[in-house]
Formats: sequence, C-alpha cells, structure tokens
Amino acid sequence: MRFSRVLFVFIMSALLFSCSNEQKDDIRDMGEEMRKQKDELQSEINEAIEEIDAKLEELKEELAEASEDSKESIQEEIDELNGNKSKLEEKLDELGDATEEGWEDFEDGVDDLMDDIGDELE
Repeated sequence: MRFSRVLFVFIMSALLFSCSNEQKDDIRDMGEEMRKQKDELQSEINEAIEEIDAKLEELKEELAEASEDSKESIQEEIDELNGNKSKLEEKLDELGDATEEGWEDFEDGVDDLMDDIGDELE
C-alpha cells in the first residue's frame, strides 16, 4: 500500500514537472477564465434576484389594495416569482461547484431560467 502511494506521488510529480511553462500558463489561464465567467454569472443572478425582490414588493402593495377578484391572480404571480427566486438561489449555491466539463449545461440552465424570469418581470 505504501509503495502504491509513493509510486502515485512520483508519477504525478513527473507529470507536473513535464508540463512546459506554456502548458502551465494555459492551465492557469483556463482557471482564471472559468473564475471570471463564474463571477459574471454570479453578478447576473444577484441582479435578477434584486429585480425579483423589487417586483415582489410592487405586487405585495398591489395585493393589499386589490379587489377580491384580482387578489388570486396577483397571489399566483407572487408565488411563481418566489419559486423562480428560489431556483435562482439554488443555482447561486451550485455555482461554486460547477466544473469546466459541466459549465455549458449549467450556464444554459441558468440562461433558460433567466429568460423565463425576464418574461415574468415584463
């Protein structure tokens, strides 16, 4: 068992040191680009959550002043926005764990959700 660990460390060290400086720079650049994309998406999600909060405040004021006939549809809109806000908050939590391999799917899922929310906010 000990021999296996030593062999593993040796092989990993050899691989690391065999990378050229250019390859190491490329790997570092990919990591920085991924971090930049995550930061941008995090900002977009936070902005969307703020917009939802503002819309929810408007709707709650409308609800307080609405006729009985209008209250049900306003409440449905509030419930839907709260649900989408929760989904965005979940995506925000998942953002830190998103990997480069699954990034496109993750980003597409967030984009689809943001499109749906944008339609609701209009």
